[in-house]
Amino acid sequence: MFSLSQATPARRVLLGAGALAELRAEVDRADLGRVVLVTSATLSASSGLVKATEAMLPGRHQATFTGIGQHTPERAVQQLQDLLEQVAADGVISLGGGSVIDGCKAALHGIGTTGRTHIAVPTTLSGAEFTPSAGVTDSESHRKLGLRDPDAAPRVVLLDPEVTLATPERLWLSTGIRALDHAVETIWAPERDPLASWLSMEAIRRLRRSLPDCRDRPEEVEARQSAQVAAWWAALGLAGTTMGPSHQLGRILGASFEIPHGITSCVFLPATIRHLNATDPALTAPLAEPFGTRSGAEVGDVCQALIARLGLPVTLTQAGLSALDLPRFLAMVPAEWHPIVHACV
Repeated sequence: MFSLSQATPARRVLLGAGALAELRAEVDRADLGRVVLVTSATLSASSGLVKATEAMLPGRHQATFTGIGQHTPERAVQQLQDLLEQVAADGVISLGGGSVIDGCKAALHGIGTTGRTHIAVPTTLSGAEFTPSAGVTDSESHRKLGLRDPDAAPRVVLLDPEVTLATPERLWLSTGIRALDHAVETIWAPERDPLASWLSMEAIRRLRRSLPDCRDRPEEVEARQSAQVAAWWAALGLAGTTMGPSHQLGRILGASFEIPHGITSCVFLPATIRHLNATDPALTAPLAEPFGTRSGAEVGDVCQALIARLGLPVTLTQAGLSALDLPRFLAMVPAEWHPIVHACV
């Protein structure tokens, strides 16, 4: 038997309420003299978190970049590269979700990582802070392009549940379903990584408990921290496992039709589970226990019920894809996955 276990590029993970207060110490530990803070325009405008983070970095903070939007547009990555070179930055701090974190990875990859360090303060459950890969959307074709550079990934990750209180509920919960998608597709991935699969099982259990708690009691940091741990563990296998139809369909839909990746997982994950259970029940059988069902045949329904319980979309129409755009989307999708798409209409 051959098995493979992967680790994330992160060397230090600080977890717990108040972890953000350690940011300056981590900048000093990494000996970063000139850093750029990268965040989203929405986060910068909607809370005092960005200003508070800037204030932690006197003498080190050179600029704040807020130009990276949903799906990490290529033009924004180029602008960030130019800024990093202009201020001679030796460090970048990503404060935001997966698009912001991926944008920092892509920009560092573009200008070279030698002598530069990435620190991440994630505000969603996307798990991008734990992966060496990044997706960037071509500004002309609107297709998602991938890159992989472990040296551009965050070396330090600060998981502070208090930071996430500023994250909109829909974004927080939908990226939690994205983390669930990571866990599920790790378990049935052809590599069968035993460590990643075990952690993904526990991630599913935690997400099924913590996400409803986050919706019912949004100010409760304990539930948010549990969800952060689950998203971390669900991401640990991504470096060495092959993601399946749910992720691939989500990548096409998200970049081409500007639908957030968390929302694409809400739509495609239950349908993918049902489809694979019908074609190869052995793939879904291991999901029964963490989803609390008697067999893999019930997992898709339980998964969809969880998503609906969170007030998130479960069909393509609810996600924002119009009936007029459906044929164009289907034309981009491999024929063997058309049944999954039709099940989501």
